[in-house]
Amino acid sequence: MHVMKFGARGSSGAGLISLFVAVLMVAVLYVGGEWFVTQHVKTALTEILRQDTRTELEVESVGLDGWLFSGRRSGDAVVLLPSNERVPVEFRMIGNPITGSTITVEGDQRLKLRLRDLFGDIL
Repeated sequence: MHVMKFGARGSSGAGLISLFVAVLMVAVLYVGGEWFVTQHVKTALTEILRQDTRTELEVESVGLDGWLFSGRRSGDAVVLLPSNERVPVEFRMIGNPITGSTITVEGDQRLKLRLRDLFGDIL
């Protein structure tokens, strides 16, 4: 009869795999959370900026400063106008999408978009 002996080698391999899976899950959750926040900001900025103009706008990309769980974040977005012109817009976000957030666009940024809407290519 053969007796198999399981030593520390078997359990340390399982612990290493468990650690790797745990780190991988945390990374996936963080990246998913950042994607969710980015989509929320895109939607909210589109609604805010459409209030000021008569034309259709699209928020093409959003870049956020800070980390996922910070209460105040700022960032830059690129707004695509119907004339295919890309306009940078700065914004600030307080809070988070789950418990409620407030997104504000700098006043002069909104004014620039309104003027582009009114005067078009003249500016």
